Amino acid sequence: MFVHNSVRKDARVQKEAASLVRAGWRVIVVGLALTETDIPSVESMDGYTIWRVIPPLPVGTTRSSWGKLLRLIVAIPLIIGRIRATGARVFHGNDFIGLLIMALAGIWRRPVIYDAHELFFDRWPADSTYPLRRPLLMLRPLEGWLARRAAAVMTVGDKLADRLVETLKIARPVVVRNAVDLTKLGTAVPIERRPGERLVAHSGALVQGRNLKELIDCLPHLPDDITLTLIGDGVLRPALAPQAEALGGRDRLRMVYPVTPTTIPPTLAQADAAVVLISSFALNYHFSLPNKLFEAVAAGVPLVVSDIPEVAGLVRQYDMGIVVDSMEPKAIAAAIEQVLEPTVNARYRANVLKAREVLNWAAEEQKLVALYRQIFDGLL
Repeated sequence: MFVHNSVRKDARVQKEAASLVRAGWRVIVVGLALTETDIPSVESMDGYTIWRVIPPLPVGTTRSSWGKLLRLIVAIPLIIGRIRATGARVFHGNDFIGLLIMALAGIWRRPVIYDAHELFFDRWPADSTYPLRRPLLMLRPLEGWLARRAAAVMTVGDKLADRLVETLKIARPVVVRNAVDLTKLGTAVPIERRPGERLVAHSGALVQGRNLKELIDCLPHLPDDITLTLIGDGVLRPALAPQAEALGGRDRLRMVYPVTPTTIPPTLAQADAAVVLISSFALNYHFSLPNKLFEAVAAGVPLVVSDIPEVAGLVRQYDMGIVVDSMEPKAIAAAIEQVLEPTVNARYRANVLKAREVLNWAAEEQKLVALYRQIFDGLL
């Protein structure tokens, strides 16, 4: 497997690799450490091996988008060498970068699986000023050509699968959702809680596209006993505490970090509700099915979610919480108050626990293993 990150925080790749090991295969994950320095080049985890490529360029001088691209370009020959050295019978490329790397490695005589975690070329709105957007869009036709050559295509949700069929002109991908492995949960990171407080939590990276500013802006519209907790880290973290302080709610905002993929659900379980407020500003976000939804399900907490198709569909299907059709702070605050009402909260919590029996990795890994068995049967 190849993935365009260091593997340490990639819950999907970790789960897939561990599941394939349990099914009897030997797995090597080649990861790329673009921004991390204190990280081993070889590591064992859950029965599989991680080989990391660390570009021979200083990280501190290349943190911009162009700098990261330079580190990737420098790393490509090293990555290709690592991939070829595995001598694998099947290759698994995560996201478009992984698919492209497999093509450059010239291993197409063996089956290649394209695991599309997202709509790679639809991550930005049409008016985006991201400097690499236009150069990257020139590669869009290549994704379809390579995907049609792949032995199989996987993705993380039904709406993404439908979109990939339309844009790549391929057979419908196998959908393996990013549900949580309930057998691999770690120890909760304690959340400070005063007597009588009600906690609402957000899990995951603190980045754009998750309506975090609007969530903080809810504080003046919420009763004083409701506290927001942000579980995770990200580029927006330094700005969120001052925002809450300016609104007079600094003591009603908690930040919990560090956490790992296995510690997020038990940490989140301390909350009374979770929020998943993904924006629709780009198609990739609109059709997404984020990890944070499954983290809340694994934690057994009711949900307040934005009205994006896949997330809202699952919440309505299992009656796990409230779908908000507006990201105005007053609307979000009203939904939070509603989901915290004791009788309503108890009903949603019971439904989340029922849904957890279905929406978990044990169910999803069966589809992954079945796909691999089909591919290996074709090799025999």
